[in-house]
Amino acid sequence: MKQSLRYRPLLTRLISATIASVGCAHASGFSIPAPLKIDAGPIGKVSVQGVVSGMGFLQSNPSGSGLNGKNAGADISNAFINISKSTGLIQFNLSAGAYNFPSLGEPFSSTSSTISDFGVLPVAYVTVAPLSNFSVSIGKLPSLLGYTGSFDYQRMNIEGGFPWYLQTTVSRGVQVNYSMGPISASVSWNDGYYSNRYNVVSGLITYAINADNSLSIYGMGNAGHTGNIKSTTRYSPNGYVNGELALDNSQMYGAYYTYTGSNFTITPEVQYVHTPKSITLGTTASSYNISAMIHGAYDINNHWSIAAGVDYEHSSQSETNGIYFGYGPGSSALGIMVTPTYTNNGYFIRDELSYVRLSNYTNGIGNDNRPDQFRDILETGFWF
Repeated sequence: MKQSLRYRPLLTRLISATIASVGCAHASGFSIPAPLKIDAGPIGKVSVQGVVSGMGFLQSNPSGSGLNGKNAGADISNAFINISKSTGLIQFNLSAGAYNFPSLGEPFSSTSSTISDFGVLPVAYVTVAPLSNFSVSIGKLPSLLGYTGSFDYQRMNIEGGFPWYLQTTVSRGVQVNYSMGPISASVSWNDGYYSNRYNVVSGLITYAINADNSLSIYGMGNAGHTGNIKSTTRYSPNGYVNGELALDNSQMYGAYYTYTGSNFTITPEVQYVHTPKSITLGTTASSYNISAMIHGAYDINNHWSIAAGVDYEHSSQSETNGIYFGYGPGSSALGIMVTPTYTNNGYFIRDELSYVRLSNYTNGIGNDNRPDQFRDILETGFWF
């Protein structure tokens, strides 16, 4: 269901130093070596960094065909490179290659099908920074929504949690960024869930309380409306496919708090999505989804760390012409993830155990519509 819903964000820990001029949501990944600095002649110094990794998994209650129809499988998780310039008046960021978006409680998609969402160049933008605290960026931009990174190497856990699932990933548009003292803010005019209709406004404001604590508030809404149920191209009027259309026309509000100590990080997040009643969209009543999470990571020593997360979501009782987010009208889901990680210079290996339990569901997990799912994902690879 994810690939039809979340055309989603964010380059964070890997390129946090190289996108300082562009506000974006932030998520901590695991230990990442410093990027290479290369003299590019008249362009100046650029940062180059990449990751190559693969994953294998075991899961109960598989569903569908392809990768997710298996109890066991494997695929490339990343074959990715980032080239960026974060100094001077004209800056840029290019991220290219193969990637995957594993998501808690949602079907696996093959890496080849995931790439079809945004292409082999999922993030590409130019930034004009006339002042140290003011910049404007244009292009394929990382999302401003939520804490969790879309690309799995940005995450403390391999799978994205429930709030992440409904957020945007990449949007095309223009973004203005400004900072003053402990406050930084970004506002973007974009095409939301990669709809190619530029009528969505999103924003993020972060208050750095001190070196260890910060509070972020984000939001997104459609300034008009996108598509209709009579569309014969992207929006086919056949049941839940219009859930994608409904997300394009919903409002999203959320907040997360982050504590980052010398060897410990923890972040709670809460998110609310409201979908209005709309004849144009074929919805007969408004609906909502509430999701929340608390994720944390602890560095045991220079090589070992462990991350864990608890996620929750609930969908409203009202079913709007088959459009709802989650596992059916009035459904709830609870998810748990535990991820130990080993790193050594550019090498990493991590294993994630996760479990999802549903209640009041009409759209369960797997071909047999079960209320729960266990997963074990092993990922290993190299930074370069």
